Amino acid sequence: MLVKRVLGGALVAASLLLAAGCSLFDNGDLKEDTSPIPGAWDNPTGFGGSSGLEIESSGAVGNGSTEWSSGAGPETTIPASAGELIPVDPGVNLNFPVIYFAYDTDVLVPSETSKLDKVASYLADQPALYLIIEGHCDQRGTEEYNRALGERRANAIRSYLTEVGVADSRIRTLSFGKDKPAVEGSGEEVWSQNRRGVLVPARKAGE
Repeated sequence: MLVKRVLGGALVAASLLLAAGCSLFDNGDLKEDTSPIPGAWDNPTGFGGSSGLEIESSGAVGNGSTEWSSGAGPETTIPASAGELIPVDPGVNLNFPVIYFAYDTDVLVPSETSKLDKVASYLADQPALYLIIEGHCDQRGTEEYNRALGERRANAIRSYLTEVGVADSRIRTLSFGKDKPAVEGSGEEVWSQNRRGVLVPARKAGE
């Protein structure tokens, strides 16, 4: 009788462990905590401090360049046609914060929405300033899946900003998927810095 009780208890414990283990995994990948861990890319939010940004009377920001490098991770050069949103001068740094996401999600948590509230407040005082939102992922998963996830992350940021008063016409989104990591390597410390949305101050090309 004692042996049966011991074996029964062991089977129950094993079942509980198996169930807990299954809840932590999805398609073989470990699920992280839903609270992002800000890393080295968690920039301060003192927008516009010593950036030297000048908003001209015409409403244009920066110079007339139609190519840009985002400065957020590896270099990104994108040609632009007239009227398209492009970043302000590459040397301008408004210290916009990086928005972090948990693994395999586009859900914004309070630590990140509080950053976006400050961005929205700043943009309200700078009507000639536009915004490009880049969606990024860590390197796990397929190229196609991460491209879609990066798009959802960028759109989640866009939706939040429009909800708190930023005109949707002032925002452009794009997804780099896993192509533009902020940090090379593997492990959660690296991956947590690559699951991000990057806010790039922008202007309209040709203005």
